[in-house]
Amino acid sequence: MAKIQRLSKIQKIIVSVVAVILALLIAGGAYCISTNQTPVEATKSIFTKNTNQIVGKWQKTDAKGVIAFVFYEDGTYDSYILTANISGEYEIDGRKLILHSPSTSKDLVYKFSVNEKELKLTLAEEDGAVPDEKEESVFEKVDELNQSTLSDLLGNLAEGNSESATEDK
Repeated sequence: MAKIQRLSKIQKIIVSVVAVILALLIAGGAYCISTNQTPVEATKSIFTKNTNQIVGKWQKTDAKGVIAFVFYEDGTYDSYILTANISGEYEIDGRKLILHSPSTSKDLVYKFSVNEKELKLTLAEEDGAVPDEKEESVFEKVDELNQSTLSDLLGNLAEGNSESATEDK
C-alpha cells in the first residue's frame, strides 16, 4: 500500500495562492471575451471611467464635416448629420453606449471603445432590433466641429464632376 504524504503548511499556502491566481486569470479571460475587450482595455477600464473618456467632440474620420457627436459631462449629447441636430441623453453600461433621443423616440445601442483620440462605434441595437450589418464607425476627437452644409457638399460634388469632365476630354 502506498503511503500518502501530507502537505506541509507552506505547501498548502502555495497551492492556495496558485489556485486563486488561476481562478482570477480564468475570470479575467471570461470577462474579456464577454465584453469583447483586450486585457489591456479591460484593465484600463477598471481604472478609468468610460464616461469621462467619451466627453468631448467627435468627428467621423471618413466623413469629415458630415457626421459628428458631442458628449457632455451631464449625460446629454448632440449628434450632427450635416446641419441636422439630434439631442438626447446617453448612458454607458460596460462597453455599451446607449443613446436616448426624445425627438426621434429611438434608442440606439452601440458597442464602443474609446481612447484619448479615437472613438469606435458599432451599432448593436436600434429600438431593440439587431441590425443586419455591424459596421464600425471611427470618430476622432477634435477641438472644434467642422460641419459641412448641404450646399458645401453639393459644391464639392459639382467640382468633382467638372474635374472628371475636363480629364475625360
